[in-house]
Amino acid sequence: MRHLLLIALLTTGCAGRSGMPGPLRTLGRTAAPAQRVVAPSRATEPVAEGVSTPRSRAPRRQSATGHDIAQAARHYLNHSLDGYRDDCSGFVLAAVNRTGRAMNGNTASLWQDMDEDGTTHHRKVPNIGDFAFFDNTYDRNRDGRNNDDLTHIGVVIDVDEDGTITLAHAGTSAGRSELTFNLHQPNDHQAADGSVLNDYLRRRRSSDRAGTPYLAGQMWRGFATVPD
Repeated sequence: MRHLLLIALLTTGCAGRSGMPGPLRTLGRTAAPAQRVVAPSRATEPVAEGVSTPRSRAPRRQSATGHDIAQAARHYLNHSLDGYRDDCSGFVLAAVNRTGRAMNGNTASLWQDMDEDGTTHHRKVPNIGDFAFFDNTYDRNRDGRNNDDLTHIGVVIDVDEDGTITLAHAGTSAGRSELTFNLHQPNDHQAADGSVLNDYLRRRRSSDRAGTPYLAGQMWRGFATVPD
């Protein structure tokens, strides 16, 4: 069963436990408790009537490094992040460092460093193990405008045949979970068959300005690949 996940994001990326403005609690497939693996469903908010058709898997570009990072991210969906911040960038750092590659920083500094290294990209189909970055997932500076850059990060762990991406990510309020987004149809929550294309990644508020994004695909900033 899918639950909305409240992502409390740091001012440097994901907020700590005291950060109030933030995305929805019902983000993606909430991870099972430690040492349990639960087969996730595709239900999300708003719940569509009928049964979704499972997606087939597409051929995916996957380097040895990307494979290792994706596997580590899957691991931390169900295991403690001991020694790392229990937020979105802490989750990513834990996954990378578990593979034996040293990396530090937060959402903004990771993007800056990887962009300077030439490893960021804007292809609509990423590599397995890529980092995915998002803007405007909440009103970080509380000015009511959509001008909050680099507020969330996660790890790509799968890509479906239709281009729907599965992301492993973390927030401090409801644990770690999977989230889906599709850059071919970023403005659509669901496909015609009821399957989820883009999960909600921002809380809807009455004070929101016109044009405020809520779906993950609408807030995507770009990807970055950790080189072999």
